[in-house]
Amino acid sequence: MLRMAQKQYIKDLYENEDLSLREISRRTGHSFETVRKYAQMEDWRPVGLPNLEAECYPVLEAYIPKIDAWMEADRKIPRKQRHTAKRIYERLAEEAGYTGSYSSVRRYIQKKRYVQSLADDGYLPLSQPAGRGQVDFGESLYYDGQGKERKGYALTVTFPQSNKGYTQFYPSQNQECLLEGLKRVFEHIGGVPPRLKFDNLSTAVVKVLADGERELTEGFTRFRLHYRFQADFCNPASGNEKGNVENKVGYTRRNAFVPVPTVISFEEFNEKLWEWCEQDAQRLHYKYKVPIEELWEADRESLLRLPEHPYPVFRYEAVSVNKCGFAVIDTNQYGLAPALAGRTVQAKIFFDHVEFYHDHRLVGQYRRSYSRNEEFCDWTQYVGALLRKPGAVEHTRFFKQFPSSWQALLERSRGKERKNALQLLHEIIQAGNAELSEEALSLAAENGRTDPDSVRQCYYMIARKEFRPAPLKLRVSAP
Repeated sequence: MLRMAQKQYIKDLYENEDLSLREISRRTGHSFETVRKYAQMEDWRPVGLPNLEAECYPVLEAYIPKIDAWMEADRKIPRKQRHTAKRIYERLAEEAGYTGSYSSVRRYIQKKRYVQSLADDGYLPLSQPAGRGQVDFGESLYYDGQGKERKGYALTVTFPQSNKGYTQFYPSQNQECLLEGLKRVFEHIGGVPPRLKFDNLSTAVVKVLADGERELTEGFTRFRLHYRFQADFCNPASGNEKGNVENKVGYTRRNAFVPVPTVISFEEFNEKLWEWCEQDAQRLHYKYKVPIEELWEADRESLLRLPEHPYPVFRYEAVSVNKCGFAVIDTNQYGLAPALAGRTVQAKIFFDHVEFYHDHRLVGQYRRSYSRNEEFCDWTQYVGALLRKPGAVEHTRFFKQFPSSWQALLERSRGKERKNALQLLHEIIQAGNAELSEEALSLAAENGRTDPDSVRQCYYMIARKEFRPAPLKLRVSAP
């Protein structure tokens, strides 16, 4: 069903700009029949609501509550699995003993769907409908693992009907944080709000069109379609239109973020926020004086079902690797293998980490930085290149990332011995066992040997220990 602004736009193109019906159809994306209906419409008087009173259906009257319940439940599930009028008629006859006509059932269902569509478009005066939510970010300070003050953003989703809210904390307001936060809220509450109201976030809205519609970002559109919720947006500079979440953002900041928290892991901190949100719902509602959790049940029952498959929140970006082997994302440099210099890699960007792929193969993975102009190296990427210049080991920027025991070994070795040690370390990394490199060196040192051949034997013993046969037990001692 088109909104009034869309109908007006079609009429204006037809009457004032003299466009053909087919050109209007192409420009607006609406079907030719829809365009013709509104372009040539002369009577714009409001249509009265259909009469849904039970007395209009003398035989069907006793069955209307059951039909309403089925149709309301249908709104929570994908369209392909909803009742048709025929299926409702069959169920009434089979399960409830209905003896009336199919035409009565069909007429009632048509009118009921009409009223549901009006309610969805906001033309009926519904006060805080159950299940509908509001979304907003709020800025809060936190300390990182080094005690440094940082700025973070609390994504809050509230349900005005019950005044229950859920908050998750992220280092940014970017699209990955927004969608990851919404996804986590949906999974935590076990369903999806049928409608959510937002500000005109740049991560969701590309621009506000002349007719009041919004051009949405591709990532937000895909996410919305996957979870099947409707998105409403405030008028520009009108955050008061979602006052419930505005108040909840401030309430959460004053209570959950005082004193200023230390956040070492956003994952762990967000788990604690779930506990705080559930505990907060035990307080009395400011108006109805009953626990918020009791009112929340009506919201919960109105949620849409979660999709079968969760939505993976990330975006792809093609990135060129510079001559030093770094790929740059948001001004930060991430070190990849020097052999990739001059190549283009695909960056798979999540809210908390970045993965780099070349020829469909993972070639690097880093924690995502929200600072600026930082440089990140992974020492394992460079060991192969050091085989060509083993004398430069101590002078590289990433040498201090090597395991401490290997730093000591390489510093005291020279020439062929150093190259052999680097060759062994490269083999261990190529086999995907970088985490065993320090253990192998420690085992060799325990036996008084740190030469590459001895370390290699120790590495083989550790990496393949599950295949080592048990020692033979001889029954007769050798003379």
